[in-house]
Amino acid sequence: MLVTAGGNPFALVPDLPNASAMRQLRTMCSLSDIEGGDDGADRRPETLSLRVVISLPSRNFILPGHGRYLQLIQKVPQAISSSALEVQRAYGEYQERALGREGLKRMYISTLTLTLFLAVFLAVLLAVIMGNQLAKPLLLLADGMKAVAGGDLRQKPEMHRNDELGVLIRSFNDMTGQLAEARAQAQFNHEALEASRAYLQSVLDNLSTGVLVLGSDHRLALANPSATRLLRAPLQGLIGRPLQSHPSLEPFAQTITSAFAALDAQDTAEASPHWLQQIEYTPPGSEASITLLVRGAHLALPGQPASVVVFDDISEVISAQRSLAWAEVARRLAHEIKNPLTPIQLSAERLQMKLADKLEGADRDMLQRSTTTIVNQVQAMQHMVNDFRDYARLPSAQPQAMNLNALIGDVLNLYSSMATRDGASPDDHPLVQAELAPDLPDIRADAAQLRQVIHNLLQNAIDAVSTQPERRVRIRTDALPANAGVPARVRLSVSDNGPGFSEKILTRAVEPYVTSKPRGTGLGLAVVKKITEEHHARIEIQNLQSEGRVCGARVSLIFPALAPGRDVSVPMQHV
Repeated sequence: MLVTAGGNPFALVPDLPNASAMRQLRTMCSLSDIEGGDDGADRRPETLSLRVVISLPSRNFILPGHGRYLQLIQKVPQAISSSALEVQRAYGEYQERALGREGLKRMYISTLTLTLFLAVFLAVLLAVIMGNQLAKPLLLLADGMKAVAGGDLRQKPEMHRNDELGVLIRSFNDMTGQLAEARAQAQFNHEALEASRAYLQSVLDNLSTGVLVLGSDHRLALANPSATRLLRAPLQGLIGRPLQSHPSLEPFAQTITSAFAALDAQDTAEASPHWLQQIEYTPPGSEASITLLVRGAHLALPGQPASVVVFDDISEVISAQRSLAWAEVARRLAHEIKNPLTPIQLSAERLQMKLADKLEGADRDMLQRSTTTIVNQVQAMQHMVNDFRDYARLPSAQPQAMNLNALIGDVLNLYSSMATRDGASPDDHPLVQAELAPDLPDIRADAAQLRQVIHNLLQNAIDAVSTQPERRVRIRTDALPANAGVPARVRLSVSDNGPGFSEKILTRAVEPYVTSKPRGTGLGLAVVKKITEEHHARIEIQNLQSEGRVCGARVSLIFPALAPGRDVSVPMQHV
């Protein structure tokens, strides 16, 4: 500091600027400031002074870092200092107020912002609450609609509201309740319908009568198992197709079509509600025909034409009717023919006795031949009359407990003696092979009638193999154990290796006068059947086959077995 002026004249050291002022001086190269009083208190006018410091250029190259300064300190006049203080005070107040206004502004902004946030939050919260109040019924209704669409018809909890949404929810619950009741009723009706359908189907499946339901154009709509069994045709594969589409059913279908056409052509006033016909039907693959009793009628179904055809195999009924008719014929023939046979035979024998000694030569021989022929034919007719009598009036059976094997042994002893008497060759009487089951249960039977049955069966078998190069006749017994509610049974079978039965005779083999023998009466198996039925047994006739060809026949009789200790006076059940 080179020169200083003003300041305190009594100070020994000049009043130098402070360090802050010096830094400013070095930076700005000049300094001017009003000093005096404390910065934190009210300044007095008489204490103010003006400090001015300027930097002087320096030519000192030896000490270039030391600058030279000129300082002036001068008292500020009181008037100016008072005005300056007032201005400074006003400026300070302005600064304070400006600072307070910014803080207040920030405070107000913060308050308003917080208030806005709170208002928005409250508005959103209120909107959410009101939205929930409004949307909850709608969401509940939407959930209910989804549940109903998924099949859940349970009623939803109701909201106790008196506005339109409450009414809507209650109406929706009422609707779901009605739907649930309707579905329950529909389910009940469906189950009842299914039960009725299952019952009807069970009845149809277990009917022995064939049932066909035909739609428009006589297309097959339904067929029960008995219809398939009787017609022997794949009816289930013909569903929706006309019966004529199967070649073997074409005659049967034509009969049905003609019968319905005749039914429709009748006068309405006198028309019968159904038609009834008896037809002969030949099943596929069979030469023998069966007799079907067929009945048809229209079904009153709304919106679609339909008809039902019911038929049954009455071949056994026809056979039974034939048997009854032939029994009556046999009884009358036996009565009408037997009476004149004895006088005829006696007259022939008397002619032989009276004229034999009076004739000679050729006349005597002719008389002998004629009377012998008459006597032989009369005896043959008497034998036939006896067969008629036996068939028409079979004596009542006297059943007793007996062993079937023992009876068969007695009959076979007779055939063995026939094969060896008078030097007869074994070829005239083929060996009968016996396969008798050991420990065979007893049966309840009439020994005399059963002996006749065995004799008839063996004689038929021997006659059947008479033309065979190798003749075999077999008689066999088997014990059939009880099974599935069927009692124990005993089976007697007679088989041979003859030509068997033809298809036409097989179905009617047990009917009277049905025979393949040139001179047979056809009463043998008919008598066997009657005796079998008297013993509550069953007869089965079948051809034996080998490699697709008939190689013999077998007749089986199945008797109820007599349990050990059973009372023989108790009637046996049918097998």
